[in-house]
Amino acid sequence: MYLALLKELLRNRAAAAGLALLLATLLAATLGRFWFPGDPWEMSGAPMLWPGDDAANPLGTDLMGRDMATGLVSGAGVSLMIGLVSTLIAAGAGITIGALGGFYRGWTDAFLMRVTELFQTVPQFVLAVVLVAIFKPSVATATFAIGIVSWPPTARLVRSEFLALRERGFVEAARALGMGDFRLIVTQILPNALPPVIVIAALNIATAIQTEAALSFLGLGDPNVMSWGTIIGNGREQVVDAWYICGLPGIAIVLVVLAFNLLGEGLNDALNPHLREKET
Repeated sequence: MYLALLKELLRNRAAAAGLALLLATLLAATLGRFWFPGDPWEMSGAPMLWPGDDAANPLGTDLMGRDMATGLVSGAGVSLMIGLVSTLIAAGAGITIGALGGFYRGWTDAFLMRVTELFQTVPQFVLAVVLVAIFKPSVATATFAIGIVSWPPTARLVRSEFLALRERGFVEAARALGMGDFRLIVTQILPNALPPVIVIAALNIATAIQTEAALSFLGLGDPNVMSWGTIIGNGREQVVDAWYICGLPGIAIVLVVLAFNLLGEGLNDALNPHLREKET
């Protein structure tokens, strides 16, 4: 199944490009530490060296003389980790709430959907800022805040899938065989409801990376961790004289977000049976 999905993605040019960009980012976040092993907070050269001015600092230095390449490599790992973990949190909460509401319907569904609507009345980024500001800014706090504000779309999607699937013949047959509610949800309905959830999860990772960068830009990131948003925030006052300080991490964010968006579109094409029927 996974091999067939990978082949389907590789046949899609946009998805293949997204996978290539994502692989390059993963390599930078892992192997890049061997090429640039220094501390991203330590001064490694003269301040505001432009890219190419010094072989020891191939991507230049910032206002404090910190190596840009080391900071970008460090930021890649932080951004990917926060994006993935926060998306797992959002997916877990969204799947649980959506599955319970769609399966049991009635007052359970009504209550859970009112809770979902309550979260959606507040803009996600504003709520994330409030949560991070209440607690001490850290990687864990930012990850938790982004995950907490991101689950409502997943919950609504899963609920709609469960409402459509719970009356299907295979579910009725499993119920007739004596399966309990938990087994019906986990083994029968949820596997069939996961394809659109996988698609939205890929898109949520891109949104989470953007949100983390915005929080760090505002000074609400972990003060002990170098992220792409932190680099942009530190270099915003020199954007005219040394635009590369903001430009390089900005380009990195654009490429990673583009990679996950292309991958999400490719997954949608590969997992959506209606699109496959139209193609055939």
